[in-house]
Amino acid sequence: MCLFLWLIILNDDIIYSGRLYGVDFMFGVDMCENPNILRVFLIFKTALSVICVLLPAIIVVLTTVSLGKTAISGDQEALKKEVPTMIKRFIAAFIVFLIPSIAKAIFSLVGEDLAQVTTCNNNATLEKIKYFEEVYPARVAVADLEASPSKANLEKAQKAVAKIASVGEEDLVISLLTRISNAEAKANEAEAKMSCTSSAGVYVNGYCHKLAKPPQNNNNNGNNGNNGNNGTTPGNLNFSNEDMSGEMKEISVSGQNFKVVNTKIDVVQFANTMRNRCVRQNCDSSKYGGACLGFSYTHAWGLYSGNTNYGPEDGKNYVGAGHFTTYINDSERDILGATYEQLVQNKPVIIQVNGNKAGTSRHFVAVVGFKSTVKSANDIQATDLLILDSWDAQIETMDAANSRFLTTGAACHKDYSGYRIQYLKE
Repeated sequence: MCLFLWLIILNDDIIYSGRLYGVDFMFGVDMCENPNILRVFLIFKTALSVICVLLPAIIVVLTTVSLGKTAISGDQEALKKEVPTMIKRFIAAFIVFLIPSIAKAIFSLVGEDLAQVTTCNNNATLEKIKYFEEVYPARVAVADLEASPSKANLEKAQKAVAKIASVGEEDLVISLLTRISNAEAKANEAEAKMSCTSSAGVYVNGYCHKLAKPPQNNNNNGNNGNNGNNGTTPGNLNFSNEDMSGEMKEISVSGQNFKVVNTKIDVVQFANTMRNRCVRQNCDSSKYGGACLGFSYTHAWGLYSGNTNYGPEDGKNYVGAGHFTTYINDSERDILGATYEQLVQNKPVIIQVNGNKAGTSRHFVAVVGFKSTVKSANDIQATDLLILDSWDAQIETMDAANSRFLTTGAACHKDYSGYRIQYLKE
């Protein structure tokens, strides 16, 4: 009977099935610290102890009584037969009494397969069960956070661990706090993804990219014949006619003079470094061919911040995207004026352009300057722009000959209508 009980307790199929005699336990949290599991062990352990002590006692008593009756009867033949039987019963009683100790010794030799069972058995005391009743919820909360990172689970785990700060062992509390800290970044990212998705954005490598629809342009700032928008509705912004490019640098490209942003690093030097470091799509078009916006982020932010320690994976991973805000408008005039306003503040701008000669795909490049003949936001044209192309990290003029000309996103997707720039946040 005792051996049967021990075999039930130590049956691997029962223990690892996920339910132990009707009690659920969680994978990822040590079952030997689950008070519900330990209560089951304590019940069996107590029953085992009682049975393995009581049964031998009953055998001894019954054998003694039987022997006494035979002796009193005076039947010598019956007494001779009773003595061997009595000895066998005493030996059986002794073996039953030793079964728990024998089982422990055997299981200790088996090794790691039953190590967890031994731990559960040792933890199955009233004192330890009371302790684990207090700390186990904290372990469950931390395991839930690691399995499903979220702001709600993060708060639950923090509150649960705070409750055991005065009763839990110091090493346990420190361990749980460390696990919470490691999971916090994932929880925040999960929350950011959810928030981004709910606002119709696309979450990529730590940043939420808004696919906003272009604003309605209902007001008319006047059509003076020089709006450069080919008959489209004038935009919502009023720009200064003053020449504000005095602090910009000047370079020559393809025999033309251009004003370029005066940033922490020279534009030409930066472009050369990006080419040499392979921070460009054509470094491996099969791997980076779809990351024109990512490389543009890296180019524009790297130029502005003076950081040249980028590699191609930074472009693929949209490094720098968090520093930019998207602006979309139906008016080409509006977009060009906004681009000028940023450039004269020595801030590179990312702009949406044509991706191939047919003009049916989107592409993104960093705008780094404009022709020196441009004197204000109101007279800048698309062909005046100077770009750092994300495809090959070359500084090029913006014109149809180079297959780079301003276009709306509608050329390739109905949801991307409007001209689009991404400019540095304040």
